Amino acid sequence: MKPSSTTVTYPYHHGHTPQQPTNSPSSAAVSIQSAYRAHRIRVLYRKIAAVDAEADRLQRLIQRQDTVDAVRANHLEKLRMNEALMALLLRLDSVPGIDPTVRDTRRKVTRRIVGLQEILDSVSEAQIDESSWWPMKNWDEVLADMEESICLENGGDEMERFCAQNLGFRCLQRFLREP
Repeated sequence: MKPSSTTVTYPYHHGHTPQQPTNSPSSAAVSIQSAYRAHRIRVLYRKIAAVDAEADRLQRLIQRQDTVDAVRANHLEKLRMNEALMALLLRLDSVPGIDPTVRDTRRKVTRRIVGLQEILDSVSEAQIDESSWWPMKNWDEVLADMEESICLENGGDEMERFCAQNLGFRCLQRFLREP
């Protein structure tokens, strides 16, 4: 006896799976809500990313020597920089925390901006004798002193010693990025 030959057909769908028709209104509602939540989170992340990019720009500006000199010499320049940082904080404040990851991301950027405000305040409050500033100290030494004080405030004596001896400017950068 010879076995009979039968033809078996397999459906082919060009790389995507066929959608099962939704049988209930609740499953349709769940998929619509899920798509909306994903869209909403993407929009919020874009807002946070825009604020973060602006914070990067302000950080680069604050690190420039001419900006430091202007902030020390002109109180209005310090106010202008503080206003820009506060505007970023207000933009972040308008982002609702509807998702835990959005809240965490918003919190990290907020802490970074607050750190920039603290650095701006410490730069403007640093009292340096103008007659002996340049011959006695260079900009790297001034930055090292600022880093030392920030590390001392945040980590205690051992952290301050480690940061001042081993990390240098990287300590400041790490402080700005810490959550």
